[in-house]
Amino acid sequence: MAGLTRPRLGSVTTDRIRGVNLAGWFIPEPWVSPSLFEATGASNEIELQRAVGCSLYSDRLRKHYESFITEDDFRRMATIGLNSVRLPVPWYAFGAQGECGSHIPVIDYIDRAIEWAEKYNLTVLLDLATVPGGQGDSSDPPASPSFIAEWHSSTSGRQVALDTLERLAARYGTREGLFGIELLDSPAMSVRRDLFTVTDGIPIHYLRNFYRDAYQLVRMHMPEEKAVVFSCSGYPGRWRGFMRGARYVNVIMDLHLYHYRDETACDITSPGGISGAVTRNRQLISRAHGAGFPVIVGEWSGSAVLSSSSVTPEGRAAYERVFVANQLASFETTKGWYFQTWKTEKRIPAWDARLALGTLERAMIE
Repeated sequence: MAGLTRPRLGSVTTDRIRGVNLAGWFIPEPWVSPSLFEATGASNEIELQRAVGCSLYSDRLRKHYESFITEDDFRRMATIGLNSVRLPVPWYAFGAQGECGSHIPVIDYIDRAIEWAEKYNLTVLLDLATVPGGQGDSSDPPASPSFIAEWHSSTSGRQVALDTLERLAARYGTREGLFGIELLDSPAMSVRRDLFTVTDGIPIHYLRNFYRDAYQLVRMHMPEEKAVVFSCSGYPGRWRGFMRGARYVNVIMDLHLYHYRDETACDITSPGGISGAVTRNRQLISRAHGAGFPVIVGEWSGSAVLSSSSVTPEGRAAYERVFVANQLASFETTKGWYFQTWKTEKRIPAWDARLALGTLERAMIE
């Protein structure tokens, strides 16, 4: 860190974000923390609750919260040149009653994250990542088994989400270590394909109204130098004209950029693979800017298709390293990025920042 001068945290919005997500800490995910799900047959948090019972589930989660992310992780992030973390939090961050007894509050651990971030001169983007009823995930295809987008049909889900956002803003809105609050993680948005076809998801008018209401609530507790972030749900061009006017200040669009499956799949062993992915990144970022917003890339990774059966583990690592470096270059016009994710138990090279970013020259990150 010698010789590196950073701005004060309060002015971080003028500094370019170089960050990582902390996926799997407060919202268990099998690909991040498979040990939590071992021998249960569960593939998500709800199934895990049912498989092991309320008491054992709560005990497992408490141990996970304590050990998965620690102060040393924040120290290591700062050491390799990162300056921010995107922290997905559940709707029950303050605790709640659920089908399986009580949801464990995670607010004390969020407190720790903010304190560690401030200690190591990092900032935190709090991201409301789950809502009652489910919001789907615009990064996943609707055909996936985990695709649920029923939140907009819930009688209480909307108010629960708004209440959680306001409580987070009231608790952390003036903290030096807060970069801002993301109002929803990446809700699946319904889109009209043609005269007769509308995709599954949440209607855009519902999301627009929710974001406006949420903005007003969090701004009551957050000064204007703290960012309010909203997800474009994979369609950056459809938000043109949204949140215009003097009362909306420091609003940032979040764009997720993945290249590993379905129509986004990219074979990085082919001659045009990496260049094609980089071109797609730049096009989507351009559309986001065209909608009138500054942009952050809230999630991206080194994962892509390697179709050649002759690629060795060493060769795969080399391809992915080049892919990561080229993607970083494509983000140059944004306000910054958050790699997905900081750590995985199995140290998955394309998804674990300790491997994917740790080997890069510091100047490439910064």
